[in-house]
This record gives sequence, structure tokens and C-alpha cells, in this order.
Amino acid sequence: MLVETEKCRVCGCSKLRPCLLFVAPGSPLVPCAWLDFDHTLCTNPLCVGAIPLAELTEMPIMRRL
Repeated sequence: MLVETEKCRVCGCSKLRPCLLFVAPGSPLVPCAWLDFDHTLCTNPLCVGAIPLAELTEMPIMRRL
């Protein structure tokens, strides 16, 4: 599957148009962040939950030196 970088593959958000996430009662909404190094999946729990666990464990979540 071809995945476009800098755009969430589940919801389509981007750095300029992020998801706004509820963190705690009384707190302001916060923008999502990139979960993976390649910037193809955001930290929105609904997006993370849409990806199979086996695929999540293989994702590059940090740069290897």
C-alpha cells in the first residue's frame, strides 16, 4: 500500500490541519502529533486503533543511529 507522507493515512490530517484531541476535563484541545518517524500516522487514538497491532509494532517510531 502506498502511503503519502506528511498526511495521516487514517484521517488525512497534516501538520497544517491537525486533529484536535481532548486530553482532560477543563483542558484546551491539543493538536495531534506524528506517531511514526515517516509522518504517516497521527497520535489520535482513533487513528492508532485503526491500524493492526502487528503493523504498529513494525512501524519506525524513531530514527536509528
